[in-house]
Amino acid sequence: MSLEELINTNYDYLSDTDLTIAKYVLANKEKIGKMGINELAKKSLASKSSILRFSQKLGFSGYSEFKNFVKWEINDADDTPEQNELFDQILNDVQKTMQYLHNVDLVPIYKAIEASKNIYVISTGFAQTNQAAELQRLFLLIGKPVQLIPGMSHTNEYKRIIEKLTSEDLIILLSLSGENPSLQGLLDIPAVKGTKIISLTNFKSNWLSGHSDINLYASSTKNPNPKNWWIQSASSFFIVVEALAFGYIDYINSQEREGKTE
Repeated sequence: MSLEELINTNYDYLSDTDLTIAKYVLANKEKIGKMGINELAKKSLASKSSILRFSQKLGFSGYSEFKNFVKWEINDADDTPEQNELFDQILNDVQKTMQYLHNVDLVPIYKAIEASKNIYVISTGFAQTNQAAELQRLFLLIGKPVQLIPGMSHTNEYKRIIEKLTSEDLIILLSLSGENPSLQGLLDIPAVKGTKIISLTNFKSNWLSGHSDINLYASSTKNPNPKNWWIQSASSFFIVVEALAFGYIDYINSQEREGKTE
């Protein structure tokens, strides 16, 4: 979903101030990625809190996520692969995902993993099921057990696990689009119980990212050739999964080193 589509979808919820901000952003999209929230507020004749509310109304957790979305959308427009460049399409997705991982702060996720009593992983879709299994395998090797939950709220397995959830638990939910209609049913009870939710989706604003405590993204573009409509790489998601697991090991090792020096 593009920025224009996001604004159109949420138009009824936007105030006059929001629309003024939207007008400035749409006219200066190429500049937003380099602007701090205070600068954008000044340029759009709004307040810092208005910029934050505008970002959240569009489904983002805050201004930083909104800014990154606009910046990535500009890059997507500049870097769209030619119709038959399937090989380059995969490399482009991997490159964008690696750039994102170099810039994103994963420490809040590491802290959530460390503090969690139980970790559950939910996946929607065949590729995401494989990613969830890989995440489970890696964390078992680390010594942090992960349990997979079926991505269907009507199953007995899901209902039984949800009964045991507490606010000390952590759910990691993997979804390509983040717009699967079944997602809301999966998250209703965890949200009520205060269970922390981390999403991993394609790098677009979506329903799931807007209803998660922490968001992770991977780039996965569709080939523009109608003949290849079904081709959408999942490799970048596996990179994020491995980066999360190995980065967590680095985090734990650094915590142990700091403890020894105190």
